[in-house]
Amino acid sequence: AFFLFLLIMAPLKAEENSDESTIHDLTEQWTAAWNIGTGEFNAELFRTLFASGENEIEVFDNVQGDVIVLRSIDEYIKAWKPFMEPLQSWSIEMSDLHIRVSGDLATTTFRLDGIDTRGPQGEEIPFGQYGTHVWKRYPTQGWRIVHEHLTSYDRREVATKSEFTSIRSIDH
Repeated sequence: AFFLFLLIMAPLKAEENSDESTIHDLTEQWTAAWNIGTGEFNAELFRTLFASGENEIEVFDNVQGDVIVLRSIDEYIKAWKPFMEPLQSWSIEMSDLHIRVSGDLATTTFRLDGIDTRGPQGEEIPFGQYGTHVWKRYPTQGWRIVHEHLTSYDRREVATKSEFTSIRSIDH
């Protein structure tokens, strides 16, 4: 009976690992599309990562205090292209990537930090974000982002882990 159980469960686990690997690769593509260094920003790269069609995606992005809500890939490109094109440099690093897959849905959570993020006049743009993506598997398109939530933080003002643990806990 146990051997039969293993034969049934093994393909399910292999498919989950394959899905995690696919989501990992797609997340790296998303990061690479943003991580342009001193090169040109190509917003069209996002078309292969996000679901297409009106109201197929829901995006809540927070950048330097402003929150934008977008509901299509066209809105996403229209919002970010003017922000990115005049920048002198935009180098970022992703860390703390966590991937969870359940059937035809998946989530990724991550942290982004600016390595070299400079505005049009060369001024430093302090950049840090925590992000969440919700992915949906489509029969013809494969995995696509259907929800993005990015929350900015100023790395200079964020408490380190050791500072955080010294803050008193709140009793309920």
